[in-house]
Amino acid sequence: MAEATEPNYALSPERIADAVAVLRKAQEGDQKAHRDLREYFPEYEGLVMQTDHARYLELAANAGLVATHLLIAKCGGWGASVDTYTSDLGLPLASVDLGDYASRTEAIREAARAATDNGWMLDPEHQWSDFDCAGGEVHIPIHVRPTH
Repeated sequence: MAEATEPNYALSPERIADAVAVLRKAQEGDQKAHRDLREYFPEYEGLVMQTDHARYLELAANAGLVATHLLIAKCGGWGASVDTYTSDLGLPLASVDLGDYASRTEAIREAARAATDNGWMLDPEHQWSDFDCAGGEVHIPIHVRPTH
């Protein structure tokens, strides 16, 4: 019987801090770090990471990464994810899966909790975008919480 292996897009929790450090160096213009991104994010455009999302969100916030929104979407069940970017690359470097939930309300509540508990601020609810496509999709704008 073949042994199951972790997909090449998955990051173990032990590697998150190193991956975020490489993202930060790439954001600062380090060309070697830009090349090294593929070690951590082999398919970094449109990548979905299966990892410890709370630790990732905290480290990404501390590293100064940029995120545009939490995405709540119905794909069978309700799922939640967040895309993180570095400002100089302008590309999604990691789309982190925040989980699958039984309802839209639960997905929004748990994704918002994961973000706010780990260094991010949500825009006021009246600025959220609610799309009725493929059964529903909600974009919740988020920003790194100021540290000063």
